[in-house]
Amino acid sequence: MVDIIICDDDKFMLDMSADAVLKCIAKDSLDVRIVCATQDFKEVLLYIEKNPGNYLYFLDIDFGRSNLNGVDVAKIIKNKEPLSKIVFVTSHADMGMDILKSGVEAFGFIEKTADRNKMLQGYKKYIHLLLGSTLDKEQESESSVSLLIGIDEYISLPISQILYVDTDKAVSHFVRYHTIDGSDLSVRDTMENVLKNLGDDFMKSHRSVIINKNYVISVSDGVVNFAGGEQADCSFRLKNEVMRKCGVKKI
Repeated sequence: MVDIIICDDDKFMLDMSADAVLKCIAKDSLDVRIVCATQDFKEVLLYIEKNPGNYLYFLDIDFGRSNLNGVDVAKIIKNKEPLSKIVFVTSHADMGMDILKSGVEAFGFIEKTADRNKMLQGYKKYIHLLLGSTLDKEQESESSVSLLIGIDEYISLPISQILYVDTDKAVSHFVRYHTIDGSDLSVRDTMENVLKNLGDDFMKSHRSVIINKNYVISVSDGVVNFAGGEQADCSFRLKNEVMRKCGVKKI
């Protein structure tokens, strides 16, 4: 069971966020529930004080005239419950660097927009990422790649679980598959063959790195940032293309 906490001082955005989460739960029959949805971050802090646990937060950054913003609240949450996951929901893309400098590890970002479907996909992505499940259950059986790990020994790896692939610097002619659960697997292959097999959700961010576009949350100088805090190399030449195809901004 994943328990979700939503906080946004804008009542319209709070309702939109809660509605998006409920639609995700209903559509895929997820073991997820909203335990707190409020406009007041003080209610969030009171709730977790009375109900300690690790939650998935969808947290606004700007709390209007409050002396605390979302980054400040996130620090308090992380001090109390370090394993909780925080997704910032914001129209202030320029605050991304402030979040990185704060030391708060963001699980991801959702940009506030009038496009309800785009926001729905954002909530869906992070809920499924935390659950470790595929974004599209109907395609689960066919969306996998078969990897040779020994003599006539193969392993089937769901494509939706792949965060990025890079060249294995320790072994010539090998590549490493990095998954969303933090594990990695090294196999003999070429980057060109990997890119061909993985399909349209993947692209190169560097000559030796292939990324899953679904899990990219931003681009910084020299790196791609993924939901969950992982990073992969991004070349200056490919930076703009990565941002455009992933629909993210530079921070």
